[in-house]
Amino acid sequence: MGDEPALFAELLNEIHAAVLDTMLEGVVIADCAGRIMRVNAATARMIGQAAEELEGISVEYLFHERPEGLTLGNRRCELPDAIREGRPVAGQHDFVTRADGSSIPVAYSVAPLRCQGTLHGAVVVFRDTSSERAEQVRLARELDSLTWVGRLRDALQEGRLCLHAQPIVPLAGGEPGEELLLRMQTRGGEEILPTAFLPAAEKYGLIVEIDHWVAAQAVGLAARGRRVFFNLSARTVGDRDLLRLVGRLLDDLGADASRLVFEITETALIHDLDGAADFTRALAGLGCQVALDDFGTGFGSFASLKRLPISYLKIDIEFVRNLPSSRAN
Repeated sequence: MGDEPALFAELLNEIHAAVLDTMLEGVVIADCAGRIMRVNAATARMIGQAAEELEGISVEYLFHERPEGLTLGNRRCELPDAIREGRPVAGQHDFVTRADGSSIPVAYSVAPLRCQGTLHGAVVVFRDTSSERAEQVRLARELDSLTWVGRLRDALQEGRLCLHAQPIVPLAGGEPGEELLLRMQTRGGEEILPTAFLPAAEKYGLIVEIDHWVAAQAVGLAARGRRVFFNLSARTVGDRDLLRLVGRLLDDLGADASRLVFEITETALIHDLDGAADFTRALAGLGCQVALDDFGTGFGSFASLKRLPISYLKIDIEFVRNLPSSRAN
């Protein structure tokens, strides 16, 4: 009977150690000055240091509040004060600094350690919130994409898509032309670059409707004697409705089909080269021309040339940007 308290205390210690060693969350036990006395295995694993290497250092070196990804700067870390004052505190948007200098986002809570009213330190429990933050970022991007879908539909219905013309000037002979560049206008007249809205258009299927609109504008410009180049997205390559639209507009407007140059990127050919070959042949059959865009960055460039009725190669700028000064280029 006399040994029962000691046995019970030993059992409690074993249970305590087992819980600490098996917890997935990090656990840090600190003294009243905020110096680390003990950490569990999960903490050592997340930090990338042995447990004994962390003992004796301040919790402030591990936990740094970095709102919106900014460094601590002149803002004080709340943990040391909370530990010294013996008050509980929780944080949802903080970071733990790893041994290699990298950081991981964490949520933490601090509970004071008291015995008979005397403060002896605190227990800090924290967890890695990387996956949660990644999910939050994904949901935010998804919401942003859906917002762009609504804005694009409104722009299409209200006639707020517009085209800019970039001159194409021959260096030696040949006929000049223009490359059509898409923009979207807000209701206030501000212009928005396609990099902002085209990813959402491609993801949710609006890109085909946009390509149809651009092609219709291009045929109208060709009917007025202008020679225009314009891009087709990968989703539209193979679209028979576009072929019918272009054919009808060419007849209705009396446009010269040879003044239309459809630009297709090599990456647009990856998924269905046979379908792309049929599609480009159909364009050529209408009298239109085809340019292979970003040439040299895709796959099987020369193999593609043998199968497609290509009129122009648009060599990727990476190969020609430093042409006068680069022997490799």
